[in-house]
Amino acid sequence: MGRVKGSRMSDEAKAAMRAKRAANKLGKQSAFNLVATNLKLLEFEELENAIALALRYKKERVGEVELRLIKEKEEIEQKLMRLKDMDK
Repeated sequence: MGRVKGSRMSDEAKAAMRAKRAANKLGKQSAFNLVATNLKLLEFEELENAIALALRYKKERVGEVELRLIKEKEEIEQKLMRLKDMDK
């Protein structure tokens, strides 16, 4: 369910979107709390493996975000060049 540009959302659609956002937020919070409380139960070797997995996942996420930002930067630079060309 998404918005279409130029159209107004019904009250039902607004309520559905609010509920979806709240569920996503609650799911992330509960997942973090679950991981944080269960870290105390791990043995040292298991904890080391969990840390290694977390660092690997963090590197992947940083790479994805960095790639997205580079693409956005290139798009902005292209738009700026078009505007400069229009001025000339």
